[in-house]
Amino acid sequence: MRKIALSIILSVVVFGACDKNAQKLVNSYSKIVACRDNKIILSNGKSFIYDDGKIKSFNQLLNNPDIEDMFKYRYPRGWVKRLPKNFDPGRIRFEPLFRELYGHSASEVKRSLTTIPWFGSYIKVTQKEGVAKALMAVYRDLKALPPQYKKFLTPIGGTFKWRYIAGTSRLSVHSFGAAIDINVKYSAYWRWSKGAYRYQNKIPKAIVDIFERHGFIWGGKWYHYDTMHFEYRPELVY
Repeated sequence: MRKIALSIILSVVVFGACDKNAQKLVNSYSKIVACRDNKIILSNGKSFIYDDGKIKSFNQLLNNPDIEDMFKYRYPRGWVKRLPKNFDPGRIRFEPLFRELYGHSASEVKRSLTTIPWFGSYIKVTQKEGVAKALMAVYRDLKALPPQYKKFLTPIGGTFKWRYIAGTSRLSVHSFGAAIDINVKYSAYWRWSKGAYRYQNKIPKAIVDIFERHGFIWGGKWYHYDTMHFEYRPELVY
């Protein structure tokens, strides 16, 4: 009986706890000021439940996550060549939080965009939460790589575009001006495999390392791979 009681107490402590992952969010985004009583608190006074306590299938994690679910899969550092089925660290996104961080509409996000150089051209990204500053640091480090790396980086596939992820009703992180797709010519995307799943990648590790160093995750570390894609998610890589 004592063991059962202890088990119940432990489950209560774990469920709803403002854990180390919640603190990573506080440390990563200026608009997130605290986690208290199972709520993520924003600087404008709004709050979101951190952990709803529900057990979810993979599709439920994608389509109806809470904030705690965003940490379901630990983003791996170092190189990867094979990934477990549905291992998609970063693809789980609590969209209301992203809307609060970056904007609730295309017009609102557009007002926060700034222009930065990118290998002979210019790109637009959000200034909010330090995204433009971080991507500028990525650009400076990429420029220092040997010339043979440039072909992977330009022309880019895109930055800001308010749109839904293909085949879903979920907004892409491109909608918030916080993602970049590099050269599509050297990229691989799981939907292009036409049902015959086989992990593919041509993007060099040196490029991925630089993006990660400045707070970006790479879609090449997803089972549902998207190797052109990088998005600003410092809570997952720091």
